[in-house]
Amino acid sequence: MLPPLGAADIILSAPDAFDIPVFIRRSSPLEPAPRPKVQALSQAAKAWPAPASVPPDDNYLVTTTWRDILDAATTVGRDIAPWVAAVPRLARREIAARRYPLAAYLVRSGTAAHQHGSGHAVVPSVVYTHGTESSTRSAFGYLIGMTMAEWACRGLMGLGPTTHAESAILPGALPGWQQRKSLPDLFGTHTSTSDLWLVEAKGGRVLGVNSRRKGARQLDVGSLVPVAHQKVLCGTSLQRRLFMMIDIESGASYSESADSSKQVDDALEHDNDALVELARARMLMYLALVSLAPGSLKLTAVGGRRPGNPRRRAGGLVHLLESDDATGDLRRRLDSRATGLDITQRDGVDMLTGRLPGTDLMIGMSRRLFGACRALAEMDKRMVTEIEETSAMPTVYSSPQRLPDMRTDFAATAPSYVSERQYERHMAERDERVRSHRERHRDDFGQAARRGFDSGDASRWEAFTPITPRLTSPSEDGFLEAATADTYLAVEQDSLDLDIETA
Repeated sequence: MLPPLGAADIILSAPDAFDIPVFIRRSSPLEPAPRPKVQALSQAAKAWPAPASVPPDDNYLVTTTWRDILDAATTVGRDIAPWVAAVPRLARREIAARRYPLAAYLVRSGTAAHQHGSGHAVVPSVVYTHGTESSTRSAFGYLIGMTMAEWACRGLMGLGPTTHAESAILPGALPGWQQRKSLPDLFGTHTSTSDLWLVEAKGGRVLGVNSRRKGARQLDVGSLVPVAHQKVLCGTSLQRRLFMMIDIESGASYSESADSSKQVDDALEHDNDALVELARARMLMYLALVSLAPGSLKLTAVGGRRPGNPRRRAGGLVHLLESDDATGDLRRRLDSRATGLDITQRDGVDMLTGRLPGTDLMIGMSRRLFGACRALAEMDKRMVTEIEETSAMPTVYSSPQRLPDMRTDFAATAPSYVSERQYERHMAERDERVRSHRERHRDDFGQAARRGFDSGDASRWEAFTPITPRLTSPSEDGFLEAATADTYLAVEQDSLDLDIETA
């Protein structure tokens, strides 16, 4: 069967800049606005204001990059660190699981979509729209909805790191919060105002108003969250092109802010809760790094923040290093024998980086964030050990150390241990114990992260790695790079369809 007329196969690649229509609407009580008409998709043209903020209701056209979307996909979602801290290689596969569906089902339109912005739209592939199963489309709808909600809330509106509602107890929530059947997807603290945000993410091929109304009901938590909070409903639709509908409850506590990137840096210096949130959001990256062979880890120099060199741009979560003068100047002043100390003495950041096997990605992070993540990972390991030792159901599922011999038929032996319903109930109980433990020991986790953060900032990489990592310049090896103040992400050019750019 032939694909529909006009079907494109221009794969998204790292240098691709593309435009996303974003429709902002406020209401009180929260009521999703009608779905934009087809003409509105092509007429959206207003630039999103910079720095990140919540602008007035309007139809915006936001230019972003593939690297921004990849960064959002890496950080959003349920915190699985307690379950993979002892098996960190699985963190690599989790990053790949979040990254590759986006590449499989999104393509760039073959023709210019608009005279403003980059002129390119992102559209669903014909495989997604016509070729795959409805269950696959539903699963991808969840993934793209969560990814774009993270991108919009953090990159556009200045929200800090988000936490999945299944991973932690929301600050200020009453006990009934845990028992509520339908929770918002994410919560977080705004970097400039310290306001609590509740975020619900919806996504689908054709995202109608009924699905978004359901999302609005999930945000209506009533008296379970007595503290002031902002409700944000993020809908991502893939009909005709990727676009977003963001509905915000008006009259809440949000106030406009100045440079939120500076607020983030200031918060990390004195706010333990903010530090824990950042470290948990980046724990997959940390676990993937520590799973790599020490000899494969390298140093990468990234320019530090300075006046005229902001780390945040409209529509961006990461700073693109090919356009970063500070990084270019720093690298020109370093030779191949330079150490981390040489980099920091020149006001740069010495990122520990590594290539993820089986992917086209290179990831990395700063020493101070690495130290904070390591401290939290050790706390999580002790927590899981305590929960395992006091578990009421010693099953083959509860610990990797008690798995049956893999030479036997696992499917045949598992039912004799526990039923699927018992297993689900047991896992839900353990998840609740993780949340409760973290809440009871919140100060301990914060203090551990602070000690790790300060120790990492004052140490050299030799304190964390058995060998001295050597300096590398990934851009010279064919990688397109991006960074935040404490993290690094690069994508290999050779794995991408760059011939499109020169055709």
